[in-house]
Parts: sequence; structure tokens; C-alpha cells
Amino acid sequence: MLEAVMTAGRPGSYRRVLRLRLLALLPVAVAAIVNTGYQYLSRLAENPGLAGNGFREQLARGLGARYLDAGLFDWCAAGIAHFFPVLAVALLAGGFWAWLVARYREQPPAADVVLTALTFTLLLPGAVPFFHVLFGMSFAVLVGSAIFGGDGRTFLSPALFGIVVLQAGFPAVAGSHPLWRGLTGYSGSESVATFFRGGEAALREAGIDPAKAFFGSIAGTMGTTSVLAVAIGAALLLVTRVISWRLLLAQVIGLLLVAGLVDYLGAGSDAPAMPAWWHLLLGGFAFAAVFLACDPSASCCTSPGRWLQGLLAGALVVLIRTGSAGHPDAVIPAVLLASILAPLIDYAVITLNIRRRARRHV
Repeated sequence: MLEAVMTAGRPGSYRRVLRLRLLALLPVAVAAIVNTGYQYLSRLAENPGLAGNGFREQLARGLGARYLDAGLFDWCAAGIAHFFPVLAVALLAGGFWAWLVARYREQPPAADVVLTALTFTLLLPGAVPFFHVLFGMSFAVLVGSAIFGGDGRTFLSPALFGIVVLQAGFPAVAGSHPLWRGLTGYSGSESVATFFRGGEAALREAGIDPAKAFFGSIAGTMGTTSVLAVAIGAALLLVTRVISWRLLLAQVIGLLLVAGLVDYLGAGSDAPAMPAWWHLLLGGFAFAAVFLACDPSASCCTSPGRWLQGLLAGALVVLIRTGSAGHPDAVIPAVLLASILAPLIDYAVITLNIRRRARRHV
């Protein structure tokens, strides 16, 4: 948090970080468009009677998307019809509140609204109602960012806060639209729950294999399905040192260690043991680890703190996945809890360091 505040004091540096974070999200957005269109048209090919007459459905048809013998063009057209209207509503809602707050404070509008809107959109399903986008984005900008002073001064990712509000406000939204097959509302993909119900056989029956999970051709919220696209964005952020490699690596280590421990202790139980690598591929862990937990404003500033926060976030993902059927994907509550504790972790690390140095000079 302190690092983000200090960076915000240098407008050029802060805007450079924003541009790099937006650039890192571009491959994720491309993958989201293609897979959203693929999932939509594949479902229509199975049951053409599900075709609706909503704005996005009409736009998809107007762009030339066909569900019979659909190819890359059709997937992109259908994906664009679902992705960009949601992004436009998020930008309008966020831009309006940012402008209103800036006018009240007599300051320039917040520069991170576009980043928040894009990240928030990528965490949503393609069939999300526009009212929910307005509702969640309003909370993301007003309560998740503006109330703390705006750019870089919050202790949570504003997009993460917006999704948490939608999860709390609309818990029964799962299954309300045919496009949501394989989803559990705003909690994310149901693939983890599918594995725990029947193991790898259940995943194969649902059309999920490691390659599809890695490249992102499975059901899920728009931006969280492609581990490959997330990895490309993560590489850019790591090379430019926008995010901490310690925090990112610690999340992976925490997930792998606890997944292995849970599998070992749970041997012989009724639920099938999930290999650690499935935890990495299924659900939104990769996206959340890179773009939510590693948000400079939501992560620890000290190196030991980053290790502790990352280990905690990775461990919580596995523990919540295996212990709570209400959060089958688990990444949102896990990252939320780890981000809330980040200031306390930094405080403890700094306090211990001060005491250790004081003892040296006694």
C-alpha cells in the first residue's frame, strides 16, 4: 500500500504502471472474447431454442455470428457482442462516479477507472445483467477506491471489491441464463466442484482436460479461463517489475504445499483427491493471483510480508475449495482475506525489524 501511495505522488510513474497493467490485460481480454463466443455458440449448437432476443444476442447475430459450423470469426463476433457491451457499461458507470468525485474534490478524475472497469469486466460472466454491472462497478469506484482517496491509496483492488459486492448481493444468480452452464454465479467456475463430485472422469464428461483448461476453452467467467493468456500478462508485469515475483511465487507455493497436504491427509475419504496441478489450472486462481492479489495497492510492501501474504492466499484457496461448497472456486474470498491482512502483516514485519535492530544497539 505504501509503495502505491508513493508512486501516486509521481504522476508519470503511476500512469506508466497503469499503462503496463492495461497492456498485460490485453491477451486476457482477447482470450476472453474468443472463449465467450465459443461457449455461447457451442451451447446454441446443442439447443438452438435457447437463442434469445436480448441486446447482446441481437448484436451477435448482427455481427454475423453463426452457431452452425462456427469458426474463429463467429466466436470472435459472438464474444465481442458479449464482452464490449459489459465493458462499456462498466466504463460509463465508473467514469461517471470518478467524474463526480473529482468535481466534488476539485481534482482531476482518477486515472485508474479504465483499469478497474476492464479487470471488473473480465471477472464477470458473458451473460451478466447490465444492472449488476452498474451496481458492482459503482461500489468498486466509490467504496473500493474513492472513499480512500482514489488512485493507489486503497488497500484492496477496486475490481475485487466490486465482485465481492455482487457475490454478496446476488448469491442465487447461478443458473439464471443458459450461458452460465459450468458457472456458480459470481463465484466463478464450477469445474473445481465438478472434480470433487466425480474426479477426472467427471471433468472428461464435462469436456474439460488439461489442454483446454490451460488454453482457456472451458466455461468460466470471461477473463479467468485461459492460464496461457494470464501467464503472458504476468511475464510482462514481472519483467517490468510492476508486480512482485515473491508475492506471485509465494501464492503458487502456498497452493501446491497445502494441496499436497490436503490430498495426503484426505487419503481414503469419499471425495476424490485433486492433484495440485489441477488447482492451478481450474477456476480463477491464475487470474486472481496475478491481477488481484499482486495489485500494488492491495499487496504488502515488505519482502517478508509478500512471502507471508502469498503463502496465505495460496493456502486459503485450497482450504476453502475443499471445505466450502458455497465457494467452489474460492479465489475471491481467499484473495480478499489476504489483501485485508496485508497492512497488518507489513506492520508486524516492520515492528519485528525495528525491535531486532534496537536489540543490536543496546
